[in-house]
Amino acid sequence: MKDYYKILGISKDSSIEDVKMSYKKLAMRYHPDRNPGDLKAEEKFKEIKDAYDHIINKNKINENDFNRGPFNYTTTTFTDFSNSESSLDDIFNVIFQKNTKKDNKNYFSLDVDLECCLYGSLIDIKIPLNFICDKCNGKGFKIGSDVKLCTKCFGSGFYTVTQGIFTFKQKCSKCEGKGHIFSELCLNCKGLGRIMKDILCLAKLKKYSTNNSYVDIFYEKKDILKNIFVYIKIKNHSLYSRKEKSNDLSFDFFIDFIKSIFGGYLKIFTLYGFILYKIFKYTQNLKLYKLLGFGLNFNNKKGNLYLKIIIEIISNITFYQWFLLNKLKISIDYDFNYNLIFNIKKTIESFYNLVLNN
Repeated sequence: MKDYYKILGISKDSSIEDVKMSYKKLAMRYHPDRNPGDLKAEEKFKEIKDAYDHIINKNKINENDFNRGPFNYTTTTFTDFSNSESSLDDIFNVIFQKNTKKDNKNYFSLDVDLECCLYGSLIDIKIPLNFICDKCNGKGFKIGSDVKLCTKCFGSGFYTVTQGIFTFKQKCSKCEGKGHIFSELCLNCKGLGRIMKDILCLAKLKKYSTNNSYVDIFYEKKDILKNIFVYIKIKNHSLYSRKEKSNDLSFDFFIDFIKSIFGGYLKIFTLYGFILYKIFKYTQNLKLYKLLGFGLNFNNKKGNLYLKIIIEIISNITFYQWFLLNKLKISIDYDFNYNLIFNIKKTIESFYNLVLNN
């Protein structure tokens, strides 16, 4: 029976972490990709892998497992290296970055007023897009300047990177994947080969357009807008407040205390025009009125408009107004005190009548 611990160069009391560390070192050293054409290295790699499998799974296998043939390298799959815990962070990051791109589509948000979404609107917008530089035809260097082959990637634009037992390609950092280096940059695009331009488009908002909904955009060249998507962001209204995903609106309406006492009609501004709304006499501060159907109508659900009454206190009055207000105050105090005294006398008389009758 083979001494698998000896093959990995570790003692029999080694921990699992020591086994994994030794295996990774030897696997990188004898991997066939790093030793092309070396049959001895290939056999050594098979032996190392076989020893690692037996040690890791020694609690799960029986004696017959130790008598099986040598590891068949030709049938090895990616899952065979799953227990090695090799560092694959860079590889996985590249894969996930590709998956997170939304099919090369460009998304833009458009801030619009609430009234535009309610009634629909046509809005001129500017969309920044990348175009091939017309000065250098997308090459990034000045026409006629010297161009040299990149000495790092030798014109391929990529170079090979080895991480552990894996090998993958990476964009050349010296020439930025172009494969060549030029002496004079294009001043128009600063060597990028592309420039940013604003195109003037027409955005059409449909009636009752909701937040985060997409708008139709129009441009003379339709192909340019193929992967362009514009969605709505409704701005906060200067007058009305609105809860998220609600069609109800509310706003504060200020009146003076004379109007609150006598009542009457208020001229209310709504999203559908001005209306006259009657309030009752002696309306108290923070009184809430509900105007049915004067809210929003998104998703075919009519909301209401809630009117909160706020009584505004007079900040500056004339002497004559002060005199009249004092007369009002005295009359109110007199009525209050008179009623209080009258009620006390009436209560005492009732008490005496009750005692005398008994």
